[in-house]
Parts: sequence; structure tokens; C-alpha cells
Amino acid sequence: MGVFKAAAIQMRSGESPERNAVDLERLVREAASLGATYIQTPEMTGALIRDKEARAASFTSEDKDIVVSTARRLARELGVFLHIGSTAILRADGKLANRALLFGPDGAALATYDKIHMFDVDLDNG
Repeated sequence: MGVFKAAAIQMRSGESPERNAVDLERLVREAASLGATYIQTPEMTGALIRDKEARAASFTSEDKDIVVSTARRLARELGVFLHIGSTAILRADGKLANRALLFGPDGAALATYDKIHMFDVDLDNG
């Protein structure tokens, strides 16, 4: 069995999927330049938006999502396995999916998974 180098990307995802995609690209390129061939991002790589109306306006379908298209392109260009821990994707029924995606070195989606137990909590301190 061969040896491979894995990298865990630490995102600081904000409310802008576009800005987060720029950060994703920079960090993935850095990991690949250091020899990583499997790169993992955290949950909600695309954006963290608390406001319900802002979320509805920001998220889109998988085929139009900037994080998905950026990840696909980077995996293909850099020849790496790129695992997006998750990003919010607008489903056909209008609901959001917290979707994980794994792209192969050819840019093809090897696997997707929609988280089935969504986490939501209201804390006394906000």
C-alpha cells in the first residue's frame, strides 16, 4: 500500500459564498503545493448565515453553487481528492440540504451525502 498526504483545511466561513470560495481556493492550493493528495474542508464550507431570509437569498442548487464549482475545478486542475465537509444546497423541494461532496482527481463527484439529522439549538445567552 502506498503513502499519501492528507490535509485538513481550517475555514473561517462567513456569510458570503463567493468570499468563502476564494478562501477555499487559496487554502486548497496551499495544501496541494505541500504535497497533499486528499484535502478535507469542514462542515458548512460555503457559508454560515443565521438569518433565514438571507439564507434563502444566498443558497442555490448544486449545479449553480460557487463552492461546488470551485471544488470541482480545483480537484481536476490539481489532481487531488477534495472532500467538501458540507455546504448548503437548495434542493428541488425548496428546502436546504447540508451536503457533503467528494471530488476525484478528474473533477468528477465520487460521492455526495445529505446530512439527515440537522442541528439547531436556541441558547439562553443567544
